[in-house]
Amino acid sequence: MIFGIDIDIANLIVQAFIGLVTLVALIVAFWQGSQSKRNREDDIKRYQPSRISAWYEGVRNRTGQPEDNRFVWQFVVLRNESESPVYDAIVTCVGISGAGPSFKGEDNRPVFPNRVCVGTLPPGAWYIWLPTEGHGMGVRTAPETAFTDANGTSWVRRGNGRLEEIPMEPASFYRLSLPLPWRGCEKLTE
Repeated sequence: MIFGIDIDIANLIVQAFIGLVTLVALIVAFWQGSQSKRNREDDIKRYQPSRISAWYEGVRNRTGQPEDNRFVWQFVVLRNESESPVYDAIVTCVGISGAGPSFKGEDNRPVFPNRVCVGTLPPGAWYIWLPTEGHGMGVRTAPETAFTDANGTSWVRRGNGRLEEIPMEPASFYRLSLPLPWRGCEKLTE
């Protein structure tokens, strides 16, 4: 009889272990499912903003460059590869390295002159002339673009390319006083 009790206890232990493993497997499956759902939602949320980019292009013809000699004017290409426009786009000259402007546009003062309020950026390739202070020894700058996507979420594409969601519309993010001098952008002919 003792041998029969030992088998029953062993059976009970094995059944409990199988039940525990099954419970852990169910918890992991539910967690992975919810994680996958969050990842899909994040991908959907970032679909349009991830298709907005800006960069300096120095080989272009300087025709149309502003005459204001207080600045070194950079030709900035703005590309919206999504199907919808983005709104309230503001382009700011930020530092990448050296003792130039701040690495984040919101760290520059609100009256920072090296900024252009573009407004609506339609799909396609566009350009603006961005006023900068030039490139001193070891100073590298890049355009940073803040905008609101078609879903009403605001973003900033940093000068280093990183995309970040921001908690408010671009003008408030940069602490700009109203009214803003919206300039628009020009269609880029390639």
